[in-house]
Amino acid sequence: MGNQDNLEDVFVAVVRPKNHVSLSSKEYRAKAYEILLIEVPLEGKEKKRKKVLLATKIQANGDTARYILDYVEEMTKPISNNKGFIGKRVVHMKKFHLDGDNEGKEVSLFFVPINVKDNSKPIYNPGSPSFYCLQDIMRVCSETSTHFSSITSKMLLALDKWLAEKHTMPHAIAALFRPAPVDRVKTNVSNPAYTSEGKPSDGDLHMGYTALEIKSKMLSLEKADMCIQNPLYGSDLQYTNRVDKVIINPYFGLGAPDYSKIQIPTREKWQHGSNNVTEEKEHQWVDDFPLHRSACEGDTDLLTKLLESGFSVKQLDSDHWAPIHYACWYGKVEATKLLLEKGNCNPNLLNGQLSSLLHFAAGGGHSEIVQLLLQHPEIDRHIEDQQKRSPLQICEENKQNEWEETVKLLQQANNKPYEKVRIYRMDGSYRSVELKHGNNTSVQQIMEGMRLSKDTQQYFTIWICSENLNLQLKPYHKPLQHLRIWTEIVTDLTVLDPQRENPQLFLRRDVRLPLDIEKKVLLISLGYGSFMWQLGHADQYFQIHSLENKMNFIVHTKQAGLIVKLLMKLSGQMTPNDRSLTDKYAYG
Repeated sequence: MGNQDNLEDVFVAVVRPKNHVSLSSKEYRAKAYEILLIEVPLEGKEKKRKKVLLATKIQANGDTARYILDYVEEMTKPISNNKGFIGKRVVHMKKFHLDGDNEGKEVSLFFVPINVKDNSKPIYNPGSPSFYCLQDIMRVCSETSTHFSSITSKMLLALDKWLAEKHTMPHAIAALFRPAPVDRVKTNVSNPAYTSEGKPSDGDLHMGYTALEIKSKMLSLEKADMCIQNPLYGSDLQYTNRVDKVIINPYFGLGAPDYSKIQIPTREKWQHGSNNVTEEKEHQWVDDFPLHRSACEGDTDLLTKLLESGFSVKQLDSDHWAPIHYACWYGKVEATKLLLEKGNCNPNLLNGQLSSLLHFAAGGGHSEIVQLLLQHPEIDRHIEDQQKRSPLQICEENKQNEWEETVKLLQQANNKPYEKVRIYRMDGSYRSVELKHGNNTSVQQIMEGMRLSKDTQQYFTIWICSENLNLQLKPYHKPLQHLRIWTEIVTDLTVLDPQRENPQLFLRRDVRLPLDIEKKVLLISLGYGSFMWQLGHADQYFQIHSLENKMNFIVHTKQAGLIVKLLMKLSGQMTPNDRSLTDKYAYG
């Protein structure tokens, strides 16, 4: 072994995968590996045993990798029909401090990967190491566990964390368990013109040969025209033919440039070179988006001047952020308030990643801004981002600044009753529908709140109507936003005075209904006293609407026909010539 004083203690973790699939997985699972441990009796307790990693002594300045591989092969012969397991390589993980009598000393842990587990039956040999499932070992492993020695517990915990980190690195696990460099050699060609062992004979080369003489000697022996050494041989680098980066020339195909327009950079710019690119982009952003910068810094004076000069609060910068996004992100309360009130900014404005102002403020734990947004009458308390997360979830995940107070505000807002909007029917009655998403509530969501049957829902939709303008809204339209900007809509579409137009929401028939469906909903209406009578062309019932107390009654067709005839006769509206018409619509 050599000098005993020059020996150092090392521990060896021999690990093998259970199958080939685990090598390509990006997710670390301890159950996909097995580790080699040996059982030793506890001191003073022969019946009780504990598991330890393989340990040996090696020369400090010797060939560490070769000795450890030989040691592993020798230790595994009893459990492999005297063949032994051949390690692929030796990887030094880290050094650990010893405790107890050896306190102050350090020992190294080496990782030795071996081949994937085969289907052969395991051989048990008392006193020899055995393979154990790594997941089962980690379940009972802790630094205070009695199943393992203290140093083994520390090393197993570090090994588990180390393997998990390797799985996050591309190709790391595959490179770790790939065959050793010697096993990957398919053909070995040696240069016979050189010898590394022994003394050269009389016929061999002697010192002083020129390069031309050596080349002549090689040509006579191997007939080689060219000899190229592979610089990557033995480096364990994973070869892949994928493209790491593509750079496209933006000027390709544009023809010869106009050299008269080339500007020579100043000396200061030349000296800074590429290090100044980021700084130039920042200056360019400040110049191009002054409203964004003032919102970001919370400069309310400059913000007011820019708004008065006509800058739009809806303008998006190169990152698809509006000025109010920066104000909410950096917690600028006064700037946010100014943009909402004076700028009339939409409190549910989304950025390019579909995150709202409430998401930004809640994620940063800015409780004052969250309270300001929740007090806005058009806020959507249940808005979701691209990952379907609510502001409350974002706040609980990030836990920034005053996140606990922010959580309370969001929870209180979620428990508040919803605001309602009136949807009028054509007979003058109305239904109050809850706005679960505030100003963001769409036509489709309002139609669901009307509680119409599926058959009835296909005939109707939401209209926004004033005295001289009626517009049918699409399912994705947001009616409350249309009500807010109705004066602008009237101005754009008509020459009427927008101040005289008072918009309301109505439930009316969908103008896009096909003709065959349109015929099915053809109604005749009869007015008598305080009741409105409606009979469908192909319906099986007759609807009676009371205009006084807004109550609805449904009578079956045959009964309805008799009632209609009776009412028309009493009111003098029926003549002998009209009997055929009433018979037709009353279904006899």
